[in-house]
Amino acid sequence: MKKAGLTVALLLVVGCATSAPDRSARAASTLEEMQQNSMKARLQIDAVLSSLEGLLNAEPDRLRKAYDRYDGDVKKMKDYANAIRENNADLQKNGSAYLNQWQKDASSVSNAELRALAEQRQNEIADKTRSMKSTISTAAQSFAGFLRDIDDIHKVISNDLTPTGQASVKNTALAQTVQQEGAQVKTAIQNAEQSIADVRARITPTAK
Repeated sequence: MKKAGLTVALLLVVGCATSAPDRSARAASTLEEMQQNSMKARLQIDAVLSSLEGLLNAEPDRLRKAYDRYDGDVKKMKDYANAIRENNADLQKNGSAYLNQWQKDASSVSNAELRALAEQRQNEIADKTRSMKSTISTAAQSFAGFLRDIDDIHKVISNDLTPTGQASVKNTALAQTVQQEGAQVKTAIQNAEQSIADVRARITPTAK
Protein backbone atom coordinates (compact mmCIF):
# COMPACT_ATOMS: atom_id res chain seq x y z
CA MET A 1 0.00 0.00 0.00
CA LYS A 2 2.75 2.44 0.94
CA LYS A 3 4.55 1.77 -2.31
CA ALA A 4 1.39 2.52 -4.28
CA GLY A 5 0.96 5.86 -2.54
CA LEU A 6 4.58 6.94 -2.97
CA THR A 7 4.46 6.38 -6.72
CA VAL A 8 2.41 9.56 -7.02
CA ALA A 9 5.44 11.67 -6.14
CA LEU A 10 7.70 9.61 -8.38
CA LEU A 11 5.50 9.73 -11.46
CA LEU A 12 4.17 13.27 -11.23
CA VAL A 13 7.55 14.89 -10.57
CA VAL A 14 8.91 13.87 -13.94
CA GLY A 15 10.27 17.25 -15.08
CA CYS A 16 12.28 17.42 -18.27
CA ALA A 17 13.87 13.98 -17.99
CA THR A 18 11.31 12.43 -20.33
CA SER A 19 9.37 13.54 -23.39
CA ALA A 20 6.07 15.36 -22.98
CA PRO A 21 3.97 12.39 -24.16
CA ASP A 22 5.83 10.13 -21.72
CA ARG A 23 5.19 12.57 -18.88
CA SER A 24 1.50 12.58 -19.74
CA ALA A 25 1.38 8.80 -19.94
CA ARG A 26 3.09 8.40 -16.57
CA ALA A 27 0.84 10.94 -14.90
CA ALA A 28 -2.22 9.17 -16.36
CA SER A 29 -0.88 5.81 -15.15
CA THR A 30 -0.49 7.22 -11.64
CA LEU A 31 -4.03 8.53 -11.66
CA GLU A 32 -5.26 5.13 -12.76
CA GLU A 33 -3.49 3.58 -9.77
CA MET A 34 -5.07 6.13 -7.45
CA GLN A 35 -8.48 5.34 -8.90
CA GLN A 36 -7.93 1.63 -8.31
CA ASN A 37 -6.89 2.26 -4.69
CA SER A 38 -10.02 4.32 -4.15
CA MET A 39 -12.20 1.58 -5.61
CA LYS A 40 -10.63 -1.02 -3.32
CA ALA A 41 -11.25 1.21 -0.31
CA ARG A 42 -14.87 1.76 -1.33
CA LEU A 43 -15.48 -1.98 -1.67
CA GLN A 44 -13.79 -2.59 1.68
CA ILE A 45 -16.37 -0.35 3.35
CA ASP A 46 -19.05 -2.88 2.39
CA ALA A 47 -16.89 -5.70 3.75
CA VAL A 48 -16.24 -4.05 7.11
CA LEU A 49 -19.87 -3.03 7.57
CA SER A 50 -20.99 -6.56 6.77
CA SER A 51 -18.59 -8.09 9.27
CA LEU A 52 -19.60 -5.51 11.89
CA GLU A 53 -23.23 -6.40 11.36
CA GLY A 54 -22.34 -10.04 11.80
CA LEU A 55 -20.39 -9.32 14.96
CA LEU A 56 -23.14 -7.28 16.59
CA ASN A 57 -25.73 -9.98 15.87
CA ALA A 58 -23.66 -13.13 16.38
CA GLU A 59 -24.79 -15.88 18.72
CA PRO A 60 -22.52 -16.37 21.76
CA ASP A 61 -20.87 -19.48 20.33
CA ARG A 62 -20.11 -17.61 17.08
CA LEU A 63 -18.95 -14.38 18.68
CA ARG A 64 -15.22 -15.02 18.49
CA LYS A 65 -15.35 -16.10 14.85
CA ALA A 66 -17.40 -13.00 13.99
CA TYR A 67 -14.90 -10.83 15.84
CA ASP A 68 -11.94 -12.33 13.99
CA ARG A 69 -13.59 -11.51 10.68
CA TYR A 70 -14.26 -7.93 11.76
CA ASP A 71 -10.73 -7.61 13.10
CA GLY A 72 -9.29 -8.64 9.74
CA ASP A 73 -11.54 -6.27 7.83
CA VAL A 74 -10.60 -3.33 10.07
CA LYS A 75 -6.91 -4.04 9.48
CA LYS A 76 -7.47 -4.04 5.72
CA MET A 77 -9.39 -0.78 6.04
CA LYS A 78 -6.44 0.79 7.84
CA ASP A 79 -4.15 -0.24 4.98
CA TYR A 80 -6.45 1.40 2.45
CA ALA A 81 -6.76 4.51 4.60
CA ASN A 82 -2.97 4.80 4.70
CA ALA A 83 -2.78 4.47 0.92
CA ILE A 84 -5.40 7.19 0.43
CA ARG A 85 -3.65 9.53 2.87
CA GLU A 86 -0.33 9.02 1.10
CA ASN A 87 -1.90 9.49 -2.33
CA ASN A 88 -3.58 12.68 -1.17
CA ALA A 89 -0.46 14.10 0.50
CA ASP A 90 1.73 13.33 -2.50
CA LEU A 91 -0.77 14.78 -4.93
CA GLN A 92 -1.23 17.98 -2.93
CA LYS A 93 2.53 18.42 -2.64
CA ASN A 94 3.80 17.27 -6.04
CA GLY A 95 0.87 17.23 -8.42
CA SER A 96 1.64 20.67 -9.79
CA ALA A 97 5.03 19.62 -11.25
CA TYR A 98 3.50 18.04 -14.35
CA LEU A 99 1.32 21.08 -15.02
CA ASN A 100 4.16 23.50 -14.32
CA GLN A 101 6.31 21.82 -16.95
CA TRP A 102 3.42 21.97 -19.40
CA GLN A 103 2.98 25.68 -18.66
CA LYS A 104 6.69 26.27 -19.13
CA ASP A 105 6.65 24.51 -22.48
CA ALA A 106 3.57 26.44 -23.60
CA SER A 107 5.05 29.81 -22.70
CA SER A 108 8.13 29.07 -24.80
CA VAL A 109 6.10 28.59 -28.01
CA SER A 110 6.94 31.41 -30.42
CA ASN A 111 3.79 31.36 -32.55
CA ALA A 112 1.10 33.39 -30.75
CA GLU A 113 -1.84 31.33 -31.96
CA LEU A 114 -0.24 28.02 -30.98
CA ARG A 115 0.93 29.46 -27.67
CA ALA A 116 -2.61 30.59 -26.84
CA LEU A 117 -3.96 27.16 -27.78
CA ALA A 118 -1.43 25.39 -25.55
CA GLU A 119 -2.03 27.74 -22.63
CA GLN A 120 -5.81 27.38 -22.93
CA ARG A 121 -5.53 23.60 -22.84
CA GLN A 122 -3.11 23.70 -19.90
CA ASN A 123 -5.45 26.01 -17.99
CA GLU A 124 -8.36 23.63 -18.64
CA ILE A 125 -6.44 20.68 -17.23
CA ALA A 126 -5.21 22.78 -14.31
CA ASP A 127 -8.82 23.66 -13.39
CA LYS A 128 -9.86 20.01 -13.60
CA THR A 129 -6.87 19.01 -11.49
CA ARG A 130 -7.74 21.53 -8.77
CA SER A 131 -11.28 20.15 -8.68
CA MET A 132 -9.91 16.60 -8.52
CA LYS A 133 -7.61 17.47 -5.63
CA SER A 134 -10.56 18.92 -3.74
CA THR A 135 -12.69 15.80 -4.16
CA ILE A 136 -9.79 13.55 -3.19
CA SER A 137 -9.14 15.62 -0.06
CA THR A 138 -12.82 15.46 0.90
CA ALA A 139 -12.88 11.69 0.38
CA ALA A 140 -9.69 11.23 2.41
CA GLN A 141 -11.07 13.23 5.34
CA SER A 142 -14.39 11.42 5.22
CA PHE A 143 -12.68 8.05 5.06
CA ALA A 144 -10.42 8.94 8.00
CA GLY A 145 -13.45 9.77 10.14
CA PHE A 146 -15.14 6.51 9.23
CA LEU A 147 -11.99 4.57 10.05
CA ARG A 148 -11.82 6.26 13.45
CA ASP A 149 -15.38 5.22 14.22
CA ILE A 150 -15.04 1.58 13.22
CA ASP A 151 -11.74 1.41 15.07
CA ASP A 152 -13.39 2.80 18.22
CA ILE A 153 -15.95 0.00 18.02
CA HIS A 154 -13.12 -2.46 17.47
CA LYS A 155 -11.20 -1.26 20.53
CA VAL A 156 -14.19 -1.41 22.85
CA ILE A 157 -15.56 -4.78 21.85
CA SER A 158 -12.13 -6.43 21.66
CA ASN A 159 -11.70 -5.79 25.38
CA ASP A 160 -15.18 -7.08 26.24
CA LEU A 161 -15.86 -9.87 23.80
CA THR A 162 -18.88 -11.16 25.71
CA PRO A 163 -22.61 -11.13 25.05
CA THR A 164 -22.87 -8.22 27.49
CA GLY A 165 -20.17 -6.23 25.73
CA GLN A 166 -21.71 -7.05 22.36
CA ALA A 167 -25.15 -5.83 23.44
CA SER A 168 -23.73 -2.66 24.98
CA VAL A 169 -21.87 -1.70 21.81
CA LYS A 170 -24.85 -2.57 19.61
CA ASN A 171 -27.04 -0.11 21.54
CA THR A 172 -24.69 2.85 21.09
CA ALA A 173 -25.59 5.71 18.76
CA LEU A 174 -22.43 5.11 16.75
CA ALA A 175 -23.19 1.46 16.07
CA GLN A 176 -26.69 2.40 14.97
CA THR A 177 -25.54 5.13 12.55
CA VAL A 178 -22.31 3.69 11.18
CA GLN A 179 -24.07 2.04 8.22
CA GLN A 180 -25.36 5.45 7.11
CA GLU A 181 -21.93 6.98 7.64
CA GLY A 182 -20.38 4.27 5.50
CA ALA A 183 -22.79 5.02 2.66
CA GLN A 184 -21.85 8.70 2.78
CA VAL A 185 -18.14 7.89 2.71
CA LYS A 186 -18.67 5.61 -0.28
CA THR A 187 -20.33 8.48 -2.12
CA ALA A 188 -17.40 10.79 -1.36
CA ILE A 189 -14.91 8.19 -2.59
CA GLN A 190 -16.94 7.55 -5.73
CA ASN A 191 -16.94 11.28 -6.47
CA ALA A 192 -13.15 11.24 -6.17
CA GLU A 193 -12.91 8.28 -8.51
CA GLN A 194 -14.99 10.10 -11.11
CA SER A 195 -12.80 13.21 -10.87
CA ILE A 196 -9.65 11.13 -11.21
CA ALA A 197 -11.08 9.30 -14.22
CA ASP A 198 -12.02 12.61 -15.85
CA VAL A 199 -8.54 14.08 -15.53
CA ARG A 200 -6.90 10.83 -16.58
CA ALA A 201 -9.02 10.64 -19.71
CA ARG A 202 -8.11 14.22 -20.62
CA ILE A 203 -4.34 13.76 -20.32
CA THR A 204 -3.81 10.20 -21.60
CA PRO A 205 -1.87 10.40 -24.87
CA THR A 206 -2.36 8.11 -27.84
CA ALA A 207 -0.48 4.84 -27.33
CA LYS A 208 2.71 4.21 -29.26
